[in-house]
Amino acid sequence: MRMDCGTKAFSLPNGTLLACTWNTELNEKLFGMLGIEMTKNKIDVLLGPGINIHRHPLNGRNFEYFSEDPLITGKMAAAQFRGLKSAGVSGCLKHFCANNQETHRHDIDSVVSERALREIYLKGFEIAVKEGGADCVMTTYGAVNGTWTNGRHDLCTEILRNEWGFNGVVMTDWWAKIGDVDGKVSRNDFARCVLAQNDFYAVCPDAAVNSSDDNILSTLNEGGITRGHLVRCAANICGYLMKTHAMERMCGKEPELELTGFDEGDGGVDSANVEYFDIEDGTVIDLSNVLSVQGCVYAFGINVKKMGCYRMEITGKSDLSELAQIPIGIYFQSIPSGTFTFNGAGGEWKSLERKILLSSKYGVIRFYFGGNGLKLKDLRFVFEKDYDPALGWDGYPEYIKG
Repeated sequence: MRMDCGTKAFSLPNGTLLACTWNTELNEKLFGMLGIEMTKNKIDVLLGPGINIHRHPLNGRNFEYFSEDPLITGKMAAAQFRGLKSAGVSGCLKHFCANNQETHRHDIDSVVSERALREIYLKGFEIAVKEGGADCVMTTYGAVNGTWTNGRHDLCTEILRNEWGFNGVVMTDWWAKIGDVDGKVSRNDFARCVLAQNDFYAVCPDAAVNSSDDNILSTLNEGGITRGHLVRCAANICGYLMKTHAMERMCGKEPELELTGFDEGDGGVDSANVEYFDIEDGTVIDLSNVLSVQGCVYAFGINVKKMGCYRMEITGKSDLSELAQIPIGIYFQSIPSGTFTFNGAGGEWKSLERKILLSSKYGVIRFYFGGNGLKLKDLRFVFEKDYDPALGWDGYPEYIKG
């Protein structure tokens, strides 16, 4: 599990290996322990398990998924959900449905007969919902039989909710397209998701100002959707949130947790103590009190006032020789995003630059110090240009991408 808050990640065997055990009881116990780890780190939902079918050996994410067999896929997913729920947390089944290749997955149209869908590609999801109590589902990037899954009413409402009795929340994959193969395809036709009962779109960089330029209000005013459709999605989301540890904490109740083998001095980041800074052109963060010793970590949160492409300027000094190399690893949302490498400069202050794309309003930047002998002064953000969501990350190859 990669933890965007900057805390050290943790790992389990992959989905295929866990399914090779043919042991649902073991999987349930293991994910009960995972649920405890999630609770310790204030994480309520795992973005998994992934349960797509092994249709072809070259699918780039087969390792995440369980099997070519829908029965073992469903049984393993149900067991893992029961384990997570035993610790008061949950997961998100993905990707719903027929997501069986990575190549062109944003645009692929999976043409499948209803019998194949029912007997192979939907069966694992059905078992996980009925036997495991799965209460969160993520739709795919691509289309099934001509329509992108996040806007398919037959999938998100008729089959999932009305036939299987699903009582939870449905979400899109990150920045997914919406539409029909032969019609208009976009990333802002949120009204279509609302009609399908796909409850929320991931992600909206700044919903308060409608930074995604979605069409919900315009479609509402035109009569294409009703307030009732919006209330239905809101009820699904709120009903889900009411069952989380996050809600308990908001009500002043901390979940009871018994930890074994946990070392408080593991050098990780306490997400509860991460300080947030407002980021805009000219923002300066004082680093003079940051412990820049080898193996240490400094993490800080960002609230981006103006999203776009920035230049980060970090200033530090070292008394070591100019041959010395003191690296600082940069992680944005826990993704490796480059390195500042200082050399000794006789104790003189020196500034280094790196470019970074801040395309979301909130996030966490983490520095990992790979050497000793460095004293930091500050970190400055300089705005360079606006971010165009239509270009996506690939439109800014010269910038560090989170």
